[in-house]
Amino acid sequence: MVDPSTEPHVKLALGLRAVPGGYAVLLGAGASVSAGMLSAWGVQCDLIHQIASAEGAEIPDGDDGPYDWYMERFKREPAYDTLLADLSGTTSGRQGLLRSYFEPDETEREQGIKQPADAHRALARLVADGYVRVIITLNFDHLVEDALREAGLRPTIIRRPSDLTGMIPLHAQRQGVVIHLHGDYLDPDSMRNTPEELKEYEQEVDKLLDQVFDEYGLIIAGWSAKYDPALVKALKRCPTRRFDTYWADPYPLSTAATELLEQRQGTYVPADADRFLTRTADAVTALAERNRANPQNIATAIATAKRELSNDGPAINLHDTLRREAARLADHPLRTVTADIPRPELDAEHERRLAEWESETETLAALAAVTTYWGNDTTDRYWFADIERLATITWGTGTGQRPLNDLRRAPATLLLHSAGVAAVAAERWPLAARLLTGPSAQEMVRRVDMPAAALLGPETVLGLHTSAARVHGYLKPIFTGHVVANENAFTEAWERFEYLRLLVQEDADNYISTPHLLVSGMRGDYRPLASGWLDRELASGDQHPLLRAGFLGGDLERITTAQKTVDSRISGWVDQVDGRPGRMINRSGPFYPDELS
Repeated sequence: MVDPSTEPHVKLALGLRAVPGGYAVLLGAGASVSAGMLSAWGVQCDLIHQIASAEGAEIPDGDDGPYDWYMERFKREPAYDTLLADLSGTTSGRQGLLRSYFEPDETEREQGIKQPADAHRALARLVADGYVRVIITLNFDHLVEDALREAGLRPTIIRRPSDLTGMIPLHAQRQGVVIHLHGDYLDPDSMRNTPEELKEYEQEVDKLLDQVFDEYGLIIAGWSAKYDPALVKALKRCPTRRFDTYWADPYPLSTAATELLEQRQGTYVPADADRFLTRTADAVTALAERNRANPQNIATAIATAKRELSNDGPAINLHDTLRREAARLADHPLRTVTADIPRPELDAEHERRLAEWESETETLAALAAVTTYWGNDTTDRYWFADIERLATITWGTGTGQRPLNDLRRAPATLLLHSAGVAAVAAERWPLAARLLTGPSAQEMVRRVDMPAAALLGPETVLGLHTSAARVHGYLKPIFTGHVVANENAFTEAWERFEYLRLLVQEDADNYISTPHLLVSGMRGDYRPLASGWLDRELASGDQHPLLRAGFLGGDLERITTAQKTVDSRISGWVDQVDGRPGRMINRSGPFYPDELS
């Protein structure tokens, strides 16, 4: 049970973590204020001022002055279609008028005006990480969808009732759906702002709102509930409260808003959209990191898996958990989309996504290690095909920067290494050979298929010079004491599997990346410890289980050729690092060469 004194953004973060995709967001005009946008009413008043100026008329002071003057002058309520028609006789002219209110000019762009604010970017983070899918905005601007696209997402955009026809279900909107309830400035005919226009919605719109308000929790920000009777009516007619409601506003809520919040038994948050949504997104990230840092979660999962594997008969629950985790990762927004991130923010975004992948993949990696070590050919089928599945990427999904594109294969890299290290530790050589040469994936530049192991090197996928050391450190707490007896046993299994993987990478003519392997020797003749181990293993010739299982075609000469090349490259690389001015170490080892740079 959550402590009642817990701050609202923490409570909401817990709810989002518990039910990803279970909350919808409703944004009013207040959510766009910090971005320098006028409200719908503000734009309308400015258009009326332009008409009055063209006629040489004076508008009386007061908030309602423009409205009152227009009613007196034209004997009708001001609506966007008539206001724009009064000011321009062409479609392009009318669109140009509206663009000036919602799109930044060069000066405004330099000042960060009319561009996504903290609230919109926080929402984009929540959508990208799978916690939010449905966003209803009452604003005509594109700040929400711009932020989503900055994050590499391709949201569904609903501008008018007819767009709802054929829309994929809300629960399947993994890249977000943005519903412009009152229209979009690029479609002036869809814009509604007068009391008459806001009095009621079309039947299909009401049906959608009934579904959202019934099935989802609500995060409301920047909406007063004073001027939208149809929306108020839709909220009032919802009798259910499946999840919580949070209503953020820096000022006391209006009477109408208070009544709605009481009906939904929601929480008032005295903060603006930028502050509340950003703190919520940060809290979600912190909870994810805390969950990953808690070894008890993984220990429990491992203990449960071991118990199931020790029983007679199929481990049905383990099978279902592995299938569920793999499917969740395969559909994860960070894997299925690319992103264009401003260059100054790229490194920070890359690290954020990598940390998220490490957290999201940990259960699958841990269970795959356990199932590999204590399992058999039958239980191997629970997870084996997922390496190829997670290594397969649709490269045509957007553009995006290369580091973020490559990072979409991170779950496959972590899964491959977890299962591979476990297979070597258990001396299940046929499985190790299948892991290294069986699953395939496409190389992005040459567009050719090759063993997935040759493409899933830590540095290639994770994009850091210390990537291999990071994967090693990531797996160590999973293995030590849970899968193998101690840290030495883990390190030995890691060394051997990663060295075999480097041979596959070299054999596929794919440049080997910086390894995290112990080496020994002298300058000009450094050699990985795992290379000496392989020499001893293959001393018996082609009878070794690795060869009989088809590792590198079961060809001893092919293996030896790759081995010599890999050893030579690692030795040369160590010499280069060791021989920098002031860095003449000339040690014999063993040591990790990637720790020298």
